Amino acid sequence: MKFRAWFITAFITSVILAFVSTYRPILTKDIVDYDIIRHKSKVLLMHDIYWLVGLVFAETFLNFALVFLSNYISQNAIRDIREHLYHKLIYFKTSFFDKTAIGQLVTRAVGDVETIATIYTDGFLMVFGDVLRVVMVLVAMFNVNAKLSFIALAILPVMLIITRFFQTRLKKAFGDERQWTSIQNSFVQERLSGMSIIQVFNREQAEFKKFDEINLTLRTALLKTVFYFSLFFPVVELISSVFIGLILFYAGYKALYSSDATPGEVIAFIQFISMLIRPLRQIADRFNNIQRGLVGAERVLGVMEQSEEMPNTGNKKLEYIQGEIVFDNVHFSYDDKQEVLKGINFRVNKGETVAVVGATGAGKSTIISLITRFYDVRSGRILLDGVDLREYDLYELRRNIGVVLQDVFLFNGSIFENLTLGESHITLEEIKNIAQEIGVDDFIESLPGGYQYVVSERGASISLGQRQLLSFLRAYLSNPKILILDEATSSIDPESEKLIQSATEKITKNRTSIIVAHRLSTIVNADKIIVMHKGKVVEAGTHQELLAKDGYYSLLYQSQIK
Repeated sequence: MKFRAWFITAFITSVILAFVSTYRPILTKDIVDYDIIRHKSKVLLMHDIYWLVGLVFAETFLNFALVFLSNYISQNAIRDIREHLYHKLIYFKTSFFDKTAIGQLVTRAVGDVETIATIYTDGFLMVFGDVLRVVMVLVAMFNVNAKLSFIALAILPVMLIITRFFQTRLKKAFGDERQWTSIQNSFVQERLSGMSIIQVFNREQAEFKKFDEINLTLRTALLKTVFYFSLFFPVVELISSVFIGLILFYAGYKALYSSDATPGEVIAFIQFISMLIRPLRQIADRFNNIQRGLVGAERVLGVMEQSEEMPNTGNKKLEYIQGEIVFDNVHFSYDDKQEVLKGINFRVNKGETVAVVGATGAGKSTIISLITRFYDVRSGRILLDGVDLREYDLYELRRNIGVVLQDVFLFNGSIFENLTLGESHITLEEIKNIAQEIGVDDFIESLPGGYQYVVSERGASISLGQRQLLSFLRAYLSNPKILILDEATSSIDPESEKLIQSATEKITKNRTSIIVAHRLSTIVNADKIIVMHKGKVVEAGTHQELLAKDGYYSLLYQSQIK
């Protein structure tokens, strides 16, 4: 059954429940006044009692159905919102994640989305049902006894004023609570990720103090919401009790000294009062919960309304790639203030292995990020086979590029899962054959469980060199037309470096390859070496040509071999 059908069903259930629950006090009044007092008819009494029992069971079932349906609708809506939000996040530009704390996004995707559920569980359906019950009860009360009903009617504006008063204060309190929850999540996530830095620099006490301050602020924000809730319900209860007392006093007095109120009416009004106060209190309570949900909705919508998706306006497919890459007067900055690349120009011919070298901050890794379109150039062009990268379909482009990054990321899962990344067409046998070809199979098989060995988050349970080897094998498996190695051997041991060097020779053969290198000894056989300095290309040529120039590259090389 579709969402709309479930909603209509819940709406009809709410209407029927309002009628059923309202008729029960009227039936009780008839039993007392008509069957027992006037006619003393056992048959009519049992008839009405059967109806009363049936109404009780019907009301119980309808209450169950309404709660179930509202929660069913809520969870389906929350599932759709969460999926939409996550889908939005995974297509955002890399620059969005550069400026947004991951802990805040986790709070939006989990905590804030969950609070939106209250808009549905305590939202329109429930509030509509409560309002309808209030209306039905008032109609029934005036039909039974108009004088008693006017006293009950006076509670409505009082409840409205109180609800509005607390609503405005709770909205701000909920906003503060969600904000500091997000800050706390971001703080914890960041510190857990950098726990080794905290411990090696003896920052445990200082970081705990910062967390304690955030936690105290969050506690204050939470206690403020608790304070308003704690005050709200007793005030509502007090006002309800006052009006109950007034109605019962008037009804009892009339029943004793006049004929304006019968015993059945008094009993009916006792039930009516409870039925009137309960939905009024529930409406106020629901508005408070809805307020919390609206705060969460505002925060989630704030992310959804971001126009941070990487533009994919290109429609050219990469059926066959030659692999020629040209940087044509490319300028780029991360923050629109300080340029990282300052009008660079170079060409990578088909099948060439080109190394990019330079000091830290020269712009080497930025070149890699632009080729993979993690970022787009500010001005100039990057051409692949004579076509601007932005004219290619983004996902087709990345499908043909294999990347091995310096900072290897492995998911919490088996080695097989990390190598295939969920691609079902890649078999274990195929992985083993390629691993044997590049000399990685022995290392994997030496682990407990081999290819089914489960690595911990970010691959912390294996060495840095082993993680780099797995990353290299992962790129090799994708059989890319263009291979990019970003400092792939900068932080590994000599033995692992030899394995990767051997594999590099095989995978780069007849394939356009760009190697960002820190160790210049690893790229002496490259077809071309591009030397970067402060965002500009200062030299280009083979290893021997650059040494013969006795320029910047020669100084870098000499400094490493000393």
